[in-house]
Order: sequence, then C-alpha cells, then structure tokens
Amino acid sequence: MKLGTTPIDEIKIDISSRHELEPIMAALQHLYVHCPDQLQQILALIRQDIKSFQNTHLGRIGMNCWETLVLSAVRLGCNMDFDLLADLATNHRKLRQILMLSDWDDKRYSRSTIHDNFTQLSSDTIRSISAIVVNIGHQVSTNPLKRVRGDSFVVQKNIHYPTDTNLLYDGCRKIIELSKKVADQFDIPGWRKNNFWKNTIKTSLRKITKIARSRAADRDQRLKNQYLVIIDQARQLVTKADHTLATLNTWSQNGDITISQHWQGYISELHYFIAGTQDIMELAQRRIVFNEKIPNPDKVFSLFEPDTELINRGKSPQPIEFGHRVLVVEDNAGFIIHDQVLGQGFTDEKIITDVMKQLQSRYQGQIRAASFDKGFWTPNNLQDLSRLIPLVVLPKKGRRSQADTDRESSKEFGQIRKWHAGVESAIHALQAGNGLKVCRDKGVTGYERYVAAATLGRNLHVLGKILIEKVRRKKQKNKDPLMSLII
Repeated sequence: MKLGTTPIDEIKIDISSRHELEPIMAALQHLYVHCPDQLQQILALIRQDIKSFQNTHLGRIGMNCWETLVLSAVRLGCNMDFDLLADLATNHRKLRQILMLSDWDDKRYSRSTIHDNFTQLSSDTIRSISAIVVNIGHQVSTNPLKRVRGDSFVVQKNIHYPTDTNLLYDGCRKIIELSKKVADQFDIPGWRKNNFWKNTIKTSLRKITKIARSRAADRDQRLKNQYLVIIDQARQLVTKADHTLATLNTWSQNGDITISQHWQGYISELHYFIAGTQDIMELAQRRIVFNEKIPNPDKVFSLFEPDTELINRGKSPQPIEFGHRVLVVEDNAGFIIHDQVLGQGFTDEKIITDVMKQLQSRYQGQIRAASFDKGFWTPNNLQDLSRLIPLVVLPKKGRRSQADTDRESSKEFGQIRKWHAGVESAIHALQAGNGLKVCRDKGVTGYERYVAAATLGRNLHVLGKILIEKVRRKKQKNKDPLMSLII
C-alpha cells in the first residue's frame, strides 16, 4: 500500500445505491478481506495465464493480477466497453480505491492496457474463477443447491445482416486494403488505382440493392446481369491479388527481399480473404445464376466471423439470429453455476445429461431438483436425469400418456415448474446487464472468453447483492447509507 491508500476493508459501500457497480465492489471487497485462500487461488490462475506470454516486456504493462481481476469483473459485470472502463478506472474514486490506488496516485489506465491484459485470460481460467466465486456465495446462502433451472439462448455475433453482395463487398474491400499495404511495403506495382476499385465495387453493390427493391417486370433478369458484373469484378481483384502474392513469393525465394513475421501475418490474412471471396463468388453464382437452393451448412454468414451459425428459433421479434446457443444453469440463490457455448449442430436435448452429471459430481450430489423446458425433452433424458436427481421437472414434448400426465400433475412438479420461469429473468439480466445480447469480442476464443466473463460478472453481482442485503437487514435502523460491509 502507498501513502494515502484506503485499506480495502475500510471502503464504504453505498447499500442504498441501485447501480450495478456497488454490488460488484462489495463482492470484491468480501473476497479480498474474508477469503484470502480463495483469492490466492484466483490470482494464481490469472498469473499463470499472463506469464504464459513469451515476452514479459511487451503488452499488459501497468496492471497486476488484482487489477486484472477487478477490471475484468467490472467490464461485463456492468456491461461496459473498454473505453468506458478505462475512463472509470482512471477517474472513479471508489473503483480506484478497490484497485488500491490513493487520491494522490496519478496512475492512468489506457484502453489498450486493459484490453491486452484481459485478452490474455483464457475462458477456462475465467470459468474457474467464477466457480470459486460461486462456492463463496454458497457459503453465505441458504440451500443454494436445493433446486436448479436451466435454459439456452442465443448470443449473437457482431456482424451485419449477411447477403451475397455485402459479403462480396467485404471480401473485395479487404483484398484491396491488404494488397495495397503489402504492395507498398515491398514496392510491388499494380495497386495505384485501389480507390477506383473500391468505388467500382461499391457502385455495383448499390445498383444491386436498387434493382432488388424495384418492382419492374424484368427485375430478376436485371438482377442476374448485375450479379454477373460484380462477380466478374471480384474475380479480377482476386486475380490481381494472386499475381501480387506470386511476385512476392518469387522475390522471396530469389533472396531479393526478406519477409518478417509481422508481414507474414498480413500475407496469411490476404490468403484467407482471397479464398473466402472465391467461396462467396461461387455461392452467389449458384444461387442467382443457376437458381440453386444453398443448404445452410454450405452458407457463409460472415468473412470476419466464419464460425457464425444461423439459428432459426422462430421467436418474435427476432426469429432468425446469427451466433451460437449458450446454455446456462442457475441455482436457487441466483448464481450461474454452469455456462456453456454449444457447438455447431448441438441443441438442448443433446447436452443436458452430460452437464448435469458434471454438476452433480462437482457439488457431490447436493442438487435435489432440476427444471428444464420442453426443448430438453427426450425419453432417454428423463430416464438418465432421474437416476442423477431425485426430482426432474422435464415436461414432455407432444402428446402425453397417462403416466406423463400423472407425473406432471404432482404438487412438487407444479411448484418447481412455476419457479422455472425465473430463468428467463436470469437470461434477460445476462443480456441486458452483462452484455450477452451481442458478443463484442472477435473470434472463437474471444466469444468463449466473453461469455465466461459475463457469467463471472453476473455471479459477483449476485454475491454482492446477498452481502448488501445482509448488511441492510442488520443495520436497518442506521440512517447512514454509507457503511462498510466489514462491520
């Protein structure tokens, strides 16, 4: 601690505040003061990920493991982007006290510093931290595992609506930008008119959009002709980019130039966008020119997020969503004890048995009741889950037999079934309060880390609310809203 730093156990938490930052700071305060062993486990996990970076002198400058934990929790615990988080970490007095900084300390947090630290954490590490937080929460809760409820929802990818023309334009734009950058670096001619090529592709895109909106009798034929134009333009760009790469490869083999690892990354990226654009060209030609219906597994929904999955849930107001299904299981105290990104083709009924086996093993069979909706129904799931859990609330999909009717008419089934509806509230909280409406991070790894961090933020928020409620009840007669949770 430096001169003027407020000890964390003396930081005053405003128990009357409704802002989500207060419960998270309360949970972090409790973790720091009352759970030193668990805190050391968490910091060891963070340290292991950060030290795995080869060069400790590059990136992540200026943040220790505690600061990384605090800012990672606050980011999606309060649904912030990196710019807002950097501003709060620099200017918010109480958050800086949690970060163990004094009022005199002029330390500033840049966006890139926080981003570089956060992206070093793996999703497995964040989930392990979340599990430790949940275990701490179970110690201050009553019967947290008496019953659990689970459901899945879609966390969308941050992409624009995919059409053949938009995807073609994306591919051509990236080919032009990367080819120009590589050509300028190694003095390869041929890309002087790069702005002309961008404008040409953009003009073709606008013409297709205008024709598609028209109601002219020859609309379909004009649309087909214009698609042939933009496909031909994309083919010319691909040929030019291939020629640039061939020239670069020849010069490299002859020893005329040396390509550093930094520029190898740009060249690999250019190869990717060339191949992706060729794939989009082929799909557009099959669909528009040859009137072929493309099956969903063959479609590409984004060149920047190629793992994006089209999910048709048929629910208003967004029947079609682009992203991945995420399964969450909430316990009786409100903690998310399990979150999992479902892979391509996986649906609810295919995964729930394995998930509940893991949870019963982790919590040593303490789960007494589990509730799921009809999307999880199969006869095998009911049979397997009944062996694991004393009471399984799993409504049958379709027509019910007399045995199913008797099972679903029991008093215990009805009580848990009514309680199950609260999982939608938990999902809404994750979407609206923890950023799980749309994933703002990039790539498969970023998506997994983003979902795990949102769950960690939600669990810290729930833990903080439980602690604040205990203090509020204990100090109900005290008129001062500012008091330490350590009293």
